[in-house]
Amino acid sequence: MGRPYGKSALSATLIAPDMSKYLEKIEAAGNSVNAACVAAVDATLPIVEKAMKEGAARHKRTGDVYNAIETEKASAEGNLIVGTVGIDMRKHPEAKEGVYQEYGDGHSPEFPDPFVRPAVDDNRKEILAKERAVLKEKGVPID
Repeated sequence: MGRPYGKSALSATLIAPDMSKYLEKIEAAGNSVNAACVAAVDATLPIVEKAMKEGAARHKRTGDVYNAIETEKASAEGNLIVGTVGIDMRKHPEAKEGVYQEYGDGHSPEFPDPFVRPAVDDNRKEILAKERAVLKEKGVPID
C-alpha cells in the first residue's frame, strides 16, 4: 500500500530552493531569479498532476476526486516560489472521497491508498531533474 501519511490537506506544494546565492550569476546571464524559479516549478507541476490523477483513478467511482484535481501555476511569495497541485475542498466538497482514499475511512480494507504525497515522493528524481534542466536553460549556475 505504500507509505502511511499524516492527515493534512489534499494538495502537494512544490517550492524552489533559495537561489539568492546565485543572484549575481543569474542576473549576469540576463535572467531574474524569480522568473527562472517560477519556470522550473511550473515545469514540474504536470509530473505531479499526472501522478496524482493516476492515483485518484485507482478508486474512480464518480470522477469527483479525479476531476477536482487542479494545478495552480507557480508564483513568488516572499522568498518562496510556490506552485500547487491538488484539491481545494472548499471549491470541491463533492471530492470528499479523496480524504478517505488518502487517509482511510476506518472501515474499508481498500483504504488508505494515498495519492497526494506519493505523487511527489515517487517522482522526486524526475521532478529534480526537470527543475535542474529548466534552471540550467535559464542561465542558473546549478553545477
